Amino acid sequence: MDQVLIKKLTDTVLENLENEQFGVEELSEQVGVSRSHLHRKLKLLKGKSVSQFIREVRLEEAMKLLQKDVATVSEIAYRVGFNSPSYFNKVFQHYYKVAPGELKKNPQIILPEKLRDDNESEDKPAPSLWNRPVFKTGSFASILIILIITTFYLIFPKYPSEYSVAVLPFHNLTGQPENEYFVEGVHGSLIGELGQISSLRVISRTSTLRFKDSKMLMEEIANELGVNTLVEGSIIGAGDSLRIMIRLVQVFPKEKHLLAQEYNDSMEKVLNIQSTAAYEIAQKINIKLSDQEEKLLSETRTIHPETYKNYLRGLYHLNRGTEESFQTALDYFQQAIDRDPGDPLAYAGLAMGYAHVGHGLSADEAFTRATRAADKALRLDPTLDEVHTTLAILYLYDKWDWEKSKNAFQSSLAANPNNEIAHAHFAWHHELFGDMESSIYHAEKAIQIEPTSSTYYSWLALLYFENNEFEKAESMAKKSLELQENSFYGLVTLNWLSLKKNHHEEAIAYVEQMPESDSHSKVFLAHTFIQTNQREKAIAIWHELEKESQRNWVNPVHRAMIASCLGLTDKAFELLDEGYEQRVYPITYLNFYPATQYIRRDPRYKHLMNKLNIPYHEN
Repeated sequence: MDQVLIKKLTDTVLENLENEQFGVEELSEQVGVSRSHLHRKLKLLKGKSVSQFIREVRLEEAMKLLQKDVATVSEIAYRVGFNSPSYFNKVFQHYYKVAPGELKKNPQIILPEKLRDDNESEDKPAPSLWNRPVFKTGSFASILIILIITTFYLIFPKYPSEYSVAVLPFHNLTGQPENEYFVEGVHGSLIGELGQISSLRVISRTSTLRFKDSKMLMEEIANELGVNTLVEGSIIGAGDSLRIMIRLVQVFPKEKHLLAQEYNDSMEKVLNIQSTAAYEIAQKINIKLSDQEEKLLSETRTIHPETYKNYLRGLYHLNRGTEESFQTALDYFQQAIDRDPGDPLAYAGLAMGYAHVGHGLSADEAFTRATRAADKALRLDPTLDEVHTTLAILYLYDKWDWEKSKNAFQSSLAANPNNEIAHAHFAWHHELFGDMESSIYHAEKAIQIEPTSSTYYSWLALLYFENNEFEKAESMAKKSLELQENSFYGLVTLNWLSLKKNHHEEAIAYVEQMPESDSHSKVFLAHTFIQTNQREKAIAIWHELEKESQRNWVNPVHRAMIASCLGLTDKAFELLDEGYEQRVYPITYLNFYPATQYIRRDPRYKHLMNKLNIPYHEN
């Protein structure tokens, strides 16, 4: 009967294989066994939980598909119910001690022994390693691969060795759904508090929000985010007093509960509660804080409850990203300022809001309002890293003030070494001046902090390509496409790599996946047609955009780069002058685009770079 049950469970999982939502509750319901009884039965028979059983059935089916080479690794991941190919790779490698891609290339590298025959005894010992078919073949290459993999896992741990933490989205236990803005805000604030600790890698809010209401095991989440500790939190009360429950769990190398603490104080001390929680988390992880970090986390800070709530409401609506929510955010920030003109947080919110433009203001007016609010916020609190980041990005992309941009980035990262936005954009500041070592360093840091960002992986891919690290560029580009289908710069990188290899059809296929109506994508398409000897198609793109520019505004820098490809040099510089006067992006990154290689020897190009105060690249 036990064997019949196991077979029924296995068959049920296989029948629902592609359903990524199929879990413990669904399995127990379909086999007609209560969840608790099923858990006890599997623990007795297999020594594993129900979720482990489901995951292993998925992995064993994946292994069969990989050996048959029926699809790509990513396609197989989805086919067996994993919604993230990157997570599938980690789990598969952890289970089989070999990467799925390696198994796909060499199907005989491992023998599936996890699924047992119905008549096989549960306590029958596994065959000796040396009796497995891979060794009976006498294949020296297979033996060598096994030895290399085994040695790797003996030498290197399968878990992050540095101090790292992810704060999972908090639970709203206040009984009031309208408090969600407050729960989300405190979650982000605790991440910011922890981010000030230089020796601790703290995963970004954006990456952790993916696990809101997730049913994944803690080990699975920690694996996907690449951390060894997780923080769970619940907001129990958010009225006149604040009650927060914090739980800290060490996941690797062995699961262990480090902290379970309830913080209860008046709402005006909400900032102190967050700092105290961050301090105690650092202590439990055994992190030695610097004198400055000790001071920051121990400072006594109070804030009017309604001021703070209006600030969090503003952030909540600002993060929604719509035109309507933007105006709502501004209203809340202004209410916070009206209540307490001496509080820096609301000014910080205003600065971030106006920096997004997109709300009916001209670029100059938005910049003026953003910098005015930022300056006010920093006079009140110079440690606000988000404000320094806002200014750094404005100076980098809008005002072309390279020195002020650099100083603001440095101030932001001094205040919060885990500010992934600052790292990601500081990389492009360094790229402007050809400092590829620093550029790649910051781009890699951004990914370590926000490991689920397709954008950051694609940016790193571009930088690796520029630095002639082509294998890394390809790897990062493909990773970006795993995380987001049709990742723009992931496709750009693969297009450039294909052109470099003279794989013309492949290059065209990549660029044709970009948005057809976007003039930016047409730059890459025209350049590809020129490189693949299809000049007529590039000319057709040029005429299409010139015709459109007579009816609507079309980015003159994009048009200039296409003119450059076609050898229309005078027209290219005419359009570049227009782009310079209008301060249109991406004129400051002309050196980065292969489409401008045709005009770089012209003296006018060097003159333009001098006006931009950017190093001149002839090739």
